[in-house]
Amino acid sequence: MEQALRLAFAGMGGTSPNPSVGAVLVRDGEVVSTGATRACGGDHAEVCAIKGAVAPAEGCDMYVTMEPCCHHGRTPPCTEAIIASGVRRVVIPILDPNPRVAGKGVECLRGAGVEVVMMDEMASEARDLIRPFEKFILSGRPFVIHKAAISLDGRIATRTGDSRWISGEASRYVVHRLRSIADAVIIGRGTLEKDNPELTVRMNSFARDVRRRFGAGGRRIEGYANHFIKLLLESDAFNDSASPLRVVIGLPDGLAPELKIMGDGRVLFIGSMEERRGLRRRADLEYLRELEETGRLEFVEGAGPAEIVDNALRLLHRRGIVMALLEGGGALAASFFEAGAVDQLLYFIAPRVFGGGVPVTNGAGVGAVDESLCLRDVTTVGLDGDVLYAAYAGNG
Repeated sequence: MEQALRLAFAGMGGTSPNPSVGAVLVRDGEVVSTGATRACGGDHAEVCAIKGAVAPAEGCDMYVTMEPCCHHGRTPPCTEAIIASGVRRVVIPILDPNPRVAGKGVECLRGAGVEVVMMDEMASEARDLIRPFEKFILSGRPFVIHKAAISLDGRIATRTGDSRWISGEASRYVVHRLRSIADAVIIGRGTLEKDNPELTVRMNSFARDVRRRFGAGGRRIEGYANHFIKLLLESDAFNDSASPLRVVIGLPDGLAPELKIMGDGRVLFIGSMEERRGLRRRADLEYLRELEETGRLEFVEGAGPAEIVDNALRLLHRRGIVMALLEGGGALAASFFEAGAVDQLLYFIAPRVFGGGVPVTNGAGVGAVDESLCLRDVTTVGLDGDVLYAAYAGNG
């Protein structure tokens, strides 16, 4: 099952809007084949494992990270393939959160005489990997991770706006690993105007001595044993050529093809209807029209920042974005928190004290302690002087 989970993790960012699943086919205690979910429209993990076996799968056991599907979508049901293959037993840690499945796959397999075993002792590990899909399928919005590099006193920039570099190389390298498995990276117009960022995956730009300290394990994880964090630090199956969608909420004063974020064209600007009404007065109107015609500029309704965020996330859901990485500034982060849109926090805390500057969330805030957002399943990891603080918001 651990091998299957590593396969599932390795596929994250490449299977959306489907969940990334891993499968291992075993005969007499020996692995005979493995499979991982392919890009949307391709085979699911169970089918890949069956097709990859040299000999027929009849009599084998199959370990799968999530309940096999039993409905027709872009591909036939995995339950049909399992039954037809002659697999005798299927071991799963969790049910599929999709209401179209949610136990029906188990019923289908058992009804056909296939033994199904619930591996409850691995349920927590499996759920850590499936949380983004669960949020996506049940809420109609992507799973949002708020990532920030902050000083010990909670600042993402000094009073002059300087922010390079707050965290160390190890922390920044982990961020690029994280980007490579995210479907989208989100910033606000202010961050684009100030930093002109690329928001690309550049793991190979880090020195070899930084990269080699990851992948072999050995980093001590304190608190909740988050399997997503464990594999983020230990897996060696990251794709340096990954290109998450770069999303900018709000229209900067001027847009041009020369902006670094435009890169390979994997970009989406989301403006408000108020901004749309002011387009005629802009010098870059022709370029904006080109972006809108090519699907790289859209507008959403919203009476305030939180409502705009919520509608922007609904738009991203329609585009099949399952997991998004929020990298914007303090004001945008506050809007996401106000909208109840943050699901997980990954804060890279550096041993620095600014004594002032830009806070990690720059909003009105709550008036009483008992009104504050309570985090759960807290994990901490030392990263060469920095501390990675990871936690889930609300029910996570």
